[in-house]
Amino acid sequence: MDIQEILTSNIVDLTSLKEYFSSDKDSLIQLIGVYLTDTTPRVDTLEESLTTMDYESVRSICHFLKSSFGLMGVKCLAEITELEKQAQANDPEDVIKEKLNFVIPICRASIIEYKLILDRLEAL
Repeated sequence: MDIQEILTSNIVDLTSLKEYFSSDKDSLIQLIGVYLTDTTPRVDTLEESLTTMDYESVRSICHFLKSSFGLMGVKCLAEITELEKQAQANDPEDVIKEKLNFVIPICRASIIEYKLILDRLEAL
């Protein structure tokens, strides 16, 4: 199995990774590792906001995630961008929670998918 066979997914869009890193296994491993390390605790914090709303936390996490999601092909970039604006504007909690309920499962799915891809790359 080669890197191109590993870089397939129905969960995340791997176009950018293939374009920039398709022949550099070590960089892919490092990039995915950083993504997982940085994203997992932030998604946990977003999930906590479903019970205890922290507008500034939601805003700053969404701001951080925008660049990661663009590169990593997570399919809720527009929603994360909108969520950042809603949190900054202190939109009603129910509006923000509705958006969080939409993006959190997508974020979790991307984390699981990238863990699987990372495992396959490390085994290569």
